Amino acid sequence: MYGWRARIGLISPMPGENVEHAFHIYAPDGVSFSSMKMPFPGPTPEGLKILTGQLEDTASKYKGQDLDLIVFCCTSGSFIQGVGWDKECMERIKQASGTPGLTTSTAVLESLNALGARSLAVLTPYPDATNEAERKFLEDNGFEVRTILGMDMSGVEKGRIYNAEKPFLYRNSVKMDLKGADVFFLSCMALDTLGLVGDLETDLGIPVVTSHQATLWSALRHCGIKTRQPHLGKLFAI
Repeated sequence: MYGWRARIGLISPMPGENVEHAFHIYAPDGVSFSSMKMPFPGPTPEGLKILTGQLEDTASKYKGQDLDLIVFCCTSGSFIQGVGWDKECMERIKQASGTPGLTTSTAVLESLNALGARSLAVLTPYPDATNEAERKFLEDNGFEVRTILGMDMSGVEKGRIYNAEKPFLYRNSVKMDLKGADVFFLSCMALDTLGLVGDLETDLGIPVVTSHQATLWSALRHCGIKTRQPHLGKLFAI
């Protein structure tokens, strides 16, 4: 039995397998993952509302499975309707599946609080309207967003954000204006970021939170697994 410590169900937008790939690599021994996908029109506010409209039906397919947690692995989808929307998504997952739910946005908030963050610099692959929704979500949850910037994804093959490579993400991150920020947040579950956290923390000089890292950290903690993995950043040293 692979999931002898925890069995976690994942729900994420299609296409792309960055979530599953990263979690299988970086999760500690004894943790297993199941996965389901939802069609994704894109990271605009309109597309994200279409995405989240499928959440309950997708979660219901996990009903009767022996899982400890089900995670909605989409940052923007779990903040797009404002403060409290992440908790609403968690409740919808639980009602549909019978298993406790978690969202990436909830995980990010928990991670920022665990690090004692107050002010943030945020980098995303989103359009401006979605960035503004993220700014409001973070600020309404008590964090000051000093700057939020959407990357130019035109250089990524076919514009697919899940094809963004480590050098591209690193270069955009180190160009950020971090003045006044005590944490750097790299947002979006489509971006493969867990292998980037250590280098970014060294070179930026402040704690780094990414959507992948925060979601894995929070999911493990919700399942009672407190394994420390400092190579995944200061968050995983807590």
